[in-house]
Amino acid sequence: MKTTFRLMGIADWVTLGNGLLGTLSIVFLILAFDGFSSSDGSHLSESYIWMAMLFILLSVFGDLIDGPIARKFSKRRYLGSYLDLMSDSISFGVAPALLVFGMFSRWGEAAPFWTVPLVIACCWLVICTMLRLARFQHESELDNRWFHGLASPGSAVLILSISGLIWLQPEVLPIGTMGTVNGARPLDWLILIGTFLAGSLMISDRRLPKFSKGAGMNLSLFLLIAMFVATTIQIAGYTTENGALASFILLGISAALILVHVIMGPKICDSMFNKQDSY
Repeated sequence: MKTTFRLMGIADWVTLGNGLLGTLSIVFLILAFDGFSSSDGSHLSESYIWMAMLFILLSVFGDLIDGPIARKFSKRRYLGSYLDLMSDSISFGVAPALLVFGMFSRWGEAAPFWTVPLVIACCWLVICTMLRLARFQHESELDNRWFHGLASPGSAVLILSISGLIWLQPEVLPIGTMGTVNGARPLDWLILIGTFLAGSLMISDRRLPKFSKGAGMNLSLFLLIAMFVATTIQIAGYTTENGALASFILLGISAALILVHVIMGPKICDSMFNKQDSY
């Protein structure tokens, strides 16, 4: 009688690890929430926020490599597709949604007119992630040469980029005299637009290319490295002046690359596949 573990290939272990990374992200968010509720733990809590981001990014990297690992080492994957769905739901749906709520809910001091839309936006993100993953599973059996909608890891990176930019904005680009009273930032409202946009892109019919090698894969790795460096700078404590500016620029580059990918995606698909059909 086969045990569950004997049904798993190497790539399945990577996928399982991705789910654990998403869970660790949530653990750090809980630590951050606890610190922000106290009077002397805000600085450490900000580090926990960036640690939570880092674990989500590590999960994105794991998701990027588990496909090639599966193709090379795992001839049969009994559990892979099911593990992918559950792992990605945690790491790219629940964890980013909790991150957004934790960063912008102002630790219980916000009025309901802000908290309620934020909760709705976070629920929207989780719902769209589940729908995106379900559609991906359905279309994996079809002979599609592109994705329909933004992949859930791309959505997670977009959400992290936007969240980080809004978080660092008062330090890098002060606007007016609002400051950060009770955790409120002048551009907090942008996270509602960003969350709605990320969710909508995931469930859209927009054709986006699949990058498994070549320039597309290299660009994806560059984006992840930029995000890793940006979060690491903040975790290391360089939260002001040059450190904040460097992270802000790297996060801006990452968000811009995702948006360019979404805007240019259909044209890239046409170019790639028309070239293949011509041979």
